[in-house]
Amino acid sequence: MLEHRLAKLAAFATFLLLVIGGTVNPTGSSLACPEPTLVCHGQLFPPMVGGVFYEHGHRLAAMTVGLLQIALTVMLRLRRPELRGLGWLLLGGVIAQGALGAITVQYKLPWFVSTGHLLLGMSYFAALIYTAFRTRPAPSVVELDRHARLGQELGGARRWIAIACVAVFVQLLLGALVRHLGAAMVCLGMPSCTRGGDWWPEAWIQDLHMIHRGFGVVVGLVTTVAAIQVLRHSRSWPALRLLAMLAPVLVAAQIALGIFTVLTLRAVPLA
Repeated sequence: MLEHRLAKLAAFATFLLLVIGGTVNPTGSSLACPEPTLVCHGQLFPPMVGGVFYEHGHRLAAMTVGLLQIALTVMLRLRRPELRGLGWLLLGGVIAQGALGAITVQYKLPWFVSTGHLLLGMSYFAALIYTAFRTRPAPSVVELDRHARLGQELGGARRWIAIACVAVFVQLLLGALVRHLGAAMVCLGMPSCTRGGDWWPEAWIQDLHMIHRGFGVVVGLVTTVAAIQVLRHSRSWPALRLLAMLAPVLVAAQIALGIFTVLTLRAVPLA
């Protein structure tokens, strides 16, 4: 169905937007374009050099996502009336995200606005994945039977999945605070904060960094438990079992990247 393909395309474009957006702050390009609009130094398509390449590239990618979202909202309104509200919610999310980006530039990177910008972007991406799932072609009788059996099989695993989702969101919040409050390189020891073995120095910003590290371990444990629960109970859905096996691997890779960032002092290109 067209709306399903459009939702998947919007989700893919948003994933690319998140990747591009992740290069803006670490490369020091957040204010490379002084205008809080789609233009950069008075041009819609300025020379893409230096920080402009990252910042204006991010804006152009965001404009593309916005256009896709407008089309998706229209399609949901016309073809899937039961999802009309979801379409308007997604469109509102894109508008709010653009407004936060503009405020970030207008007021020179206030940490609380930048943090909200990151969290809303991740939430919008997750909502698009949900939309793609909801707009999939109508399942066959066999698939409906499998879905019913899966619902019965999962049982308590659903609770662990929900806990893992909340834990990941909290870790995103902590990570955003670490980045936008300048705490990425305040602890250069591993695993302790300082190279002298001090775990909890007196500076609050170092405490924030260590809380982010510690909660990363919590996320890893919770995700692993959730994955085990899904693997034990979801015998009717192989794709879900694959995702369950992939989740702890991705968390481990994220932790490894964080460790590598500290050990190599490479916050700008990798964080």
